[in-house]
Amino acid sequence: MNKETEAENGQMNGDQELIELGKRIRALRIAKGYRSAEKFALDHNLSRVHYGRWESGKKNITYKSLLILARAHGMTLPEFLAVKL
Repeated sequence: MNKETEAENGQMNGDQELIELGKRIRALRIAKGYRSAEKFALDHNLSRVHYGRWESGKKNITYKSLLILARAHGMTLPEFLAVKL
């Protein structure tokens, strides 16, 4: 399926999905009261560099890292991925 067909079908490509996930990660951090991505990463033993790239949608995130992020927010992985902000 090409990009035009994906767009017509309302589907996103992988890069767009990473950007959307990054927006969700950022919104959850802010909702948790963290203004600083760096402070959130430090408080939850995450790489500051990786965390910043996840929020910006510039780096793919591993399953293990998704689990850590979900736990940092007191959520299960399905809850974390289902959050609508």
